[in-house]
Amino acid sequence: MTDARLRALVFDAICFISFAALIVMSIKSYYFTDRLKYQLYTGIFSGLICLLPLFLRRFNLVYLPFPLLILVELSIFLHGYGVLLMQYDNIVWYDSITHTLSSITVGMCVFYALLGIDSADSKVHFGKNGILLYIMLIMLTFSIYWEVFELFVDLLTGTNMQYSPFDTMRDMISNTVGGFVASMYGRYFLGKNPDYDLMEEFGLHPAIRKILANHH
Repeated sequence: MTDARLRALVFDAICFISFAALIVMSIKSYYFTDRLKYQLYTGIFSGLICLLPLFLRRFNLVYLPFPLLILVELSIFLHGYGVLLMQYDNIVWYDSITHTLSSITVGMCVFYALLGIDSADSKVHFGKNGILLYIMLIMLTFSIYWEVFELFVDLLTGTNMQYSPFDTMRDMISNTVGGFVASMYGRYFLGKNPDYDLMEEFGLHPAIRKILANHH
């Protein structure tokens, strides 16, 4: 078995195991516990999202690097696990852990997106310090939008995602910490990999490369 084949199998296994675990927990919560539809749907939706990187790779659209794949799968799994097994209620700081990890994951996605824009043939060049700044600004904006989204979900569905003003501030701090970690990693990464080829690393489909090239 070639190294590429082995990497592909491990990649798919990570996605499928995360998906299967969340679906099993969702079924268990439906038949053996008294869960709200919101909790059940969150578990199923999280499980399906865990399969998304697998399908993107299978259709040769995008191949996520393993560190980013692990972050994505872990963030989604921990959220679904926390909702289905009530860990958000049972563990005081569980919400802070998931917010911080999810913010690191989103921050990494923002970092790679900025790298895609800041290519050699693009008219836009952020520079190393510029990318760090933009990651933080975008992450702070996402953080505000997310808290407003949670508030509207509570108002429309009767859930309790916004426990208190303290909970909102704690989430904002966690999101800021996650964004800072992602930005500092991005700064370090660019220092170590000045000639990093994002399109090659992500195995972007030729059609996607063409769109990016036209955009530039």
